[in-house]
Amino acid sequence: MGVDWTFFAIRPSIVISSLCYSIFRVEPYSICTYQCIYCYARWYRRNMSRYEVLKEWKKLVEKLSKADIPPPYFRLSTLVEPFQESLESKHYTSLEIMKLACKYKVPLVINTKSTLIRESPWIDVILSLADEGLVLVQISLITKNDDLSKILEPNAPTPESRLKVIEELREHEVPVVARIQPLIPGIEDQQLEVTDMALDHGSLGIIVEPLRETKDGVIRIAKVLGEEPRKYLREYQWEPYPSSLNKSNIFRPGLEWRKGIFTKIAQLTLKYGRIMSICKDGIWYNFSHYGLDCCQAWHMKSNYSMRRTLHEYLMKPEDIPKHIHLMDNDDFMKYPRPIRRALKLHQNKLKKVLKRKDLLTKFMIS
Repeated sequence: MGVDWTFFAIRPSIVISSLCYSIFRVEPYSICTYQCIYCYARWYRRNMSRYEVLKEWKKLVEKLSKADIPPPYFRLSTLVEPFQESLESKHYTSLEIMKLACKYKVPLVINTKSTLIRESPWIDVILSLADEGLVLVQISLITKNDDLSKILEPNAPTPESRLKVIEELREHEVPVVARIQPLIPGIEDQQLEVTDMALDHGSLGIIVEPLRETKDGVIRIAKVLGEEPRKYLREYQWEPYPSSLNKSNIFRPGLEWRKGIFTKIAQLTLKYGRIMSICKDGIWYNFSHYGLDCCQAWHMKSNYSMRRTLHEYLMKPEDIPKHIHLMDNDDFMKYPRPIRRALKLHQNKLKKVLKRKDLLTKFMIS
């Protein structure tokens, strides 16, 4: 039996198919012990044994290594912390995933809050991946304040220890960017501070993503921050997130607040000669880039392929790094079936969005 494409690809949706370059992922675990109160992944997790993950992952990367086209990159991971200490130090699932990626030359974008990656044997494999240009590490941060971090991310390592990870990985010449995620109204100064610190510790870039939550979730966040919920909802003009054709029950902060915080973080990032990119919030013509994905995977130096998104259909073409191959539809057939199927399904969804002026208006922001 072939590899189930849904094991390793995000399902098509209006937002993902329109905006996301990184539709491929590998999830080492089906639970996350960090218990971050803002975590949207709790809506999407599926049960899958780690044995099954590794078996199917090995099948897939073997097939990708034989394809006559550079592989796409995979995110490790999107729904759980891949290096949560209580699981990874016992099962080593993420370690084995990285070893297979290194063996078969498949690039990985690692998203983590964990400090476990500083330790052997994990750091040894990351260094091997980095030597081949096959890895980008994203360190997630929301605040420098330990007390607030402990409330929002109860079981995650301290912000200071994560900043230290950035510094140590950069000393080893591992490409690292910081994800300031989620951006939360009411703690803007703290998020600017931790952005500055991440850049000062060596981060090669900044990725931002505003909070997305249900109304109950927004109220819960407001209470944690000591805000009166009704005032919090009104002051930041929370609006439906365009996640589906139907009325959305997911909300994000209003346009003016998002524009303000994006501008401040972009200006701060530019002072360090770095780039800020925005995750899943539309095409911002002042901040978005043609052919440069919001994961900032271009910091990896191996050859890889990347699907086209609304950015490439609506923005003026620009030169992109030579090691990035922007796929055309004809390229899809060169990949093994699970990858090919995911690419086709996302492309079909993207084509539908391109025909809908009402949807394009929601995604295009000047």
